[in-house]
Amino acid sequence: MFTSISGFCQLSNQDTIVQDSVTIELDDPISRRLDSTFLAYYFEKEDFTTDTLQLNTFNFQPNEIPVVPDSIIVERLIRMSEMSPISFSPDKRTIAFARLYAEKKRRLTSRMLGLAELYFPVFEELLIKNQMPEELKYLPIIESALNAKATSPMGAAGLWQFMPGTAKQMGLEVSYYIDERRELYQSTEAACKYLKDAYNIYKDWHLAIASYNSGAGNVNKAIRRSNGKTNFWEIIQYLPRETQNYVPALLGCAYAMKYHREHNIYPIEPSRRNFEIDTVWINQRVKFSVVEKYLKVSIKELEYLNPAYPKLLVPDTKEDRPLVMPIVYIGLFESNKDSIYAKSKRSSSLPTDSSPKRTKGEEKNNEREGFIYYTIRKGDTLWDVAQRYDGVTMDDLKSENSHLNFKKLKTGTKIRIPK
Repeated sequence: MFTSISGFCQLSNQDTIVQDSVTIELDDPISRRLDSTFLAYYFEKEDFTTDTLQLNTFNFQPNEIPVVPDSIIVERLIRMSEMSPISFSPDKRTIAFARLYAEKKRRLTSRMLGLAELYFPVFEELLIKNQMPEELKYLPIIESALNAKATSPMGAAGLWQFMPGTAKQMGLEVSYYIDERRELYQSTEAACKYLKDAYNIYKDWHLAIASYNSGAGNVNKAIRRSNGKTNFWEIIQYLPRETQNYVPALLGCAYAMKYHREHNIYPIEPSRRNFEIDTVWINQRVKFSVVEKYLKVSIKELEYLNPAYPKLLVPDTKEDRPLVMPIVYIGLFESNKDSIYAKSKRSSSLPTDSSPKRTKGEEKNNEREGFIYYTIRKGDTLWDVAQRYDGVTMDDLKSENSHLNFKKLKTGTKIRIPK
């Protein structure tokens, strides 16, 4: 996707925003990330809802995309700068990204507004605690589109997209059973620490944000190549291409989220809101399949609320571990927890969490041929499937199922899992 800026702006049918003759390229990892994470399974859930009747204070027509001149966007960005330690510079790139989120990606912005009710209270709590700008809460939208299960091709994971090495340096656990990069509170604490440390080095939020994307080494190199300049817009040409758009993307996203009503955009809300979920703390092994049996809450919902447990179980740990669930199930869990613990022990005869159901004949054939079948569920990715089986990698799955197109996995497709 290419975005051009300055002057009049309109949308075409080819993901292009045209503004006179100056062009900047947005066909980079940021835009591709928006498109890929938009397909996350919970974005397609039927229980997202919205009610625009009370929110449409400007009396727009349904599906109307208001025509907003650049001058108005500039005024609003200047107003945002006055209210924040972060400068919302009305640069051409910032305006381009503001239009991207408010016009071309308006459906994504609606979903982000809905998911904000689940995630933003935690982001805001920790940002305030660390005396950091509240607008940094929009950074996970750029990183993961608020998809805690998001994984990049390079191995970054979670809402804040930490690489394994960086995560461990920041005190997060990344192991076979636990991946705290996907845990809301812990990963946000780590992100706050990283950004705060970066700000203490550069004394500039634009540079701190840029270093979050490309690392301090690239920012320092850009400063040296610009003869010591420390203004983001003055060193932008020396930064990696993705980082050149990263800061403007954050500023533009913050604009679209703040002025969504003025652009006829309203929240599409998920099935669960922040006040409808709660956490129980446990230090014994708990399988999601056992919780499902006793509480009648689906494994899919437990997986959605607890993305830090890739094997669909909370392992035995010395420290208490959080298990998030709808608040209506908390009392039932407490009254049945001894039975849940007992049934979740390793010696339990219950089937493993995610083994697909098989007929007797199918199982015999599978054992003889050295594989089992798994049926693709809605929202499954190749990485998700590999995580369900000990010792199985994505390359194993591709090799065993070379006849399939893994870029277009359909719900109900059976794939073979090597034993």
